[in-house]
Amino acid sequence: MAYHIVATDDDASIRKILQIILTKEGFEVSICDSGNSLLNLLSLKSAEIDCIVLDIKMPGISGLELLTLLKSKYPNIPVIMLTAFTDLDTGMKAIRKGAEDYLSKPVRRSELINRINDVIKKSKAKFAEKVKLQNNSQQQKILEEQLGEAHHTIMRTTMATIKAFSETIEQKDPYTKGHCNRVCELSLVLGKKIHLSESDLTILEGGCLLHDIGKIGIAENILNKPGKLTHSEYNLIKTHPETGVKILNHIDMFTPYIPIVRNHHERYDGTGYPDGLAGKRIPLLVRIVTLADAFDAMTSDRAYRKNLSLDNALLELVQNKRKQFDPELVDVFINNKLYEKL
Repeated sequence: MAYHIVATDDDASIRKILQIILTKEGFEVSICDSGNSLLNLLSLKSAEIDCIVLDIKMPGISGLELLTLLKSKYPNIPVIMLTAFTDLDTGMKAIRKGAEDYLSKPVRRSELINRINDVIKKSKAKFAEKVKLQNNSQQQKILEEQLGEAHHTIMRTTMATIKAFSETIEQKDPYTKGHCNRVCELSLVLGKKIHLSESDLTILEGGCLLHDIGKIGIAENILNKPGKLTHSEYNLIKTHPETGVKILNHIDMFTPYIPIVRNHHERYDGTGYPDGLAGKRIPLLVRIVTLADAFDAMTSDRAYRKNLSLDNALLELVQNKRKQFDPELVDVFINNKLYEKL
């Protein structure tokens, strides 16, 4: 298919010469005698035009003024400027305004043809690359949307599985019915107050719901025993964090929750279990769950005792700062009355 060239010049003889040269070379040629004539043509056939040869010095709207307009409205059509001036500054000014090339009059036939072919070739390649980048960008956007949707599906599935596990735990121990959910709510309120990231809040939520999963391996008569536990029974209860880890180790998507499951009975003073971690060696998310877990346990009825009053539970938190609990978290929890946010 022949390239379509538009030659614009106010000099009729130059227009005629350009038309003859370009037509003989096999181009489809349109001739315009002014800027307005060119704009009218472009309004009808811009999609068909491959290159514009434009005179710089014309009456009315000048070639340089027209060039600015063309680059704004028809950026994909390359423009070669023609000038009777032989100084470099005029041509460079045209280049700075967006012209792909410029030629000085009188134009030699071979130079004109070579410049037009070269400019069109580069313009087509540039346009193809632009289309490719747009397509790649669109494809990337589609892939990102698909990936995001897949991620949300996985997260929904993960959370549904976690909640099923949590429900399994609570079915074994009616006295702790709703305990995991309440620990989760308390932990998230505290986590948001100290400005945890969304990813940390997600891990915190899952870890809270799973923190007692290891109790599946403990007999119900021990979990629900109304009296004081024997030494051996208490030692068996203390195995539930490590049992929980053994359960979760079989499921890769539960890996982020393992520290909470394993260490939620650690104490700030290092006397907890199973690893005897102390202070800031206990991960922050674990310290949050430890506080929430203990507070809910104190304010809930258990098989072996009635719940504490709110005032007494808060007093227990204060008295056990730096012993069982992170003192900074206790202060945030009490000073902001986060227990009232639920």
